[in-house]
Amino acid sequence: MESLARSVGHTVILYLVIIVTMRIMGKRSIGDMPPSELVVTILVSELAAIPMQDPEQPLINGIIPIVVLLVFNLALSFGFLKSRFLWRVFEGKEAILIEQGRLNEKAMRRNRITLTELFEMLRLQGYTDLSQLRYAIFESNGLLSVIPYESHKPVTPAVTATQVQEPGMPQILISDGKVMKNKLKTLGLNEQWLRRELAARGVTAIKDAFIFTRDECGNIYLVAKEKRRTTG
Repeated sequence: MESLARSVGHTVILYLVIIVTMRIMGKRSIGDMPPSELVVTILVSELAAIPMQDPEQPLINGIIPIVVLLVFNLALSFGFLKSRFLWRVFEGKEAILIEQGRLNEKAMRRNRITLTELFEMLRLQGYTDLSQLRYAIFESNGLLSVIPYESHKPVTPAVTATQVQEPGMPQILISDGKVMKNKLKTLGLNEQWLRRELAARGVTAIKDAFIFTRDECGNIYLVAKEKRRTTG
């Protein structure tokens, strides 16, 4: 009975300590946390679990490391305000994935982001056409910031009082030099048509296309692969 009471007491006290710690760190969801705060959150949960699971462990063994982590995190946060270099070392640097409507293939490779992942992140923000975007920035916390051109910022027909043509969902027909044959067949098209469209836009071979999309209105978006320099 005494052991049970001690376990309950440890759990309640550690719960309150963790609540205070999270409140001091600020209101952020897991997805919005920079790496340093995410690591602190994980470590705090692990440290709190030890006295909870073993009532014989002194409660102070869980509280002291949590307080040390909190103080270190706060000190680091103040350091970030003073030093941009320190921020980049601990939190990383943002990457521009789309600039002036064009994909930055190097930045995508460096951040290990596939075309499928990029389109998923864009769709979650309501964008399907890359040519409408001025910038898409992959932030250090793993979220994507999207800045469309002025002409493509969200508006409603009630505000513009104009007819709006829905282009539909663009279909990826070429991804990193590979033809999406199923999608091509669904649209009633073939590789011969694909090669003609590529040639008309200055791309001589399918393998030289990084991405090729076509929407329901027939609008095409094409990005050729970057030509890599060879040495020797």
